Amino acid sequence: MDINKNLLDFILSCANNYYEENLKSYSLDGLQADWWEAFDFFLWHGCYQGRRDVVSAEVYKRARSVLSGFFADEHKNENFNLQRQQNWGQVKEALDAHIGKGKVGKARDVAMIISALRFIDPLANRNIVAHSVEQIRSGRLKEHYFSLQAAVSGGGITQVGPKVAAFYLRDIVSIGDLHRLVDLESAFCLQPIDTWVQQVAEKLGIVEKDAEKEVVQREIVRMSEEYGISAFRFNQGAWYLGTHSFDLLVEMAGRDEPMVRA
Repeated sequence: MDINKNLLDFILSCANNYYEENLKSYSLDGLQADWWEAFDFFLWHGCYQGRRDVVSAEVYKRARSVLSGFFADEHKNENFNLQRQQNWGQVKEALDAHIGKGKVGKARDVAMIISALRFIDPLANRNIVAHSVEQIRSGRLKEHYFSLQAAVSGGGITQVGPKVAAFYLRDIVSIGDLHRLVDLESAFCLQPIDTWVQQVAEKLGIVEKDAEKEVVQREIVRMSEEYGISAFRFNQGAWYLGTHSFDLLVEMAGRDEPMVRA
């Protein structure tokens, strides 16, 4: 594999843009101190599921607006207990009025959110981020990655598959600077593969066209190890490059220096 180093550097610079625009406002301590903030962080990631990003963003915006009415103030613990006792009926009704079939998103978005609320109930302080950090620090990243996925573990979160689990965990590692705790065998768990990352990997010759997503995950890790770069930052940069390609092209065209060519 022979990839232009300038191009890799450019992709990694896009990872900096991703962090500045999406993660800079978070702190790991802050997320671990407040279960609602942690749940909101997960919710943002959980809403990005196999559709246009603008639709996912709107689903998250509406879902957050509904849930914050229940859980964003000092009564969040009492409200959580009450809603759980009522089998989440009021929460589900409020979500159904704003997202799902006939509105924005799909009915399974509501199922995902209710499932996630049930998932956090037995956790220490109901904090999903603190739970994830503890799993990563204990060397159980891969097991945790699979445990989040209902189809794999049977006890995970509805609608959470490899992409959402990796997206969420990748950004926790990024915020907390936890990459030194991630062994090479588990690094694929921080590789969400959507159409943008897949296309960048194909264009660079990292994988063949239409490669299986798990193959793309592992080949990005292998390439990153070969070139001595951060695999999860490559992933963030590849996504940012794909989703902002036109804006980046215009920006580069306005510079004095020539464009980087592969």
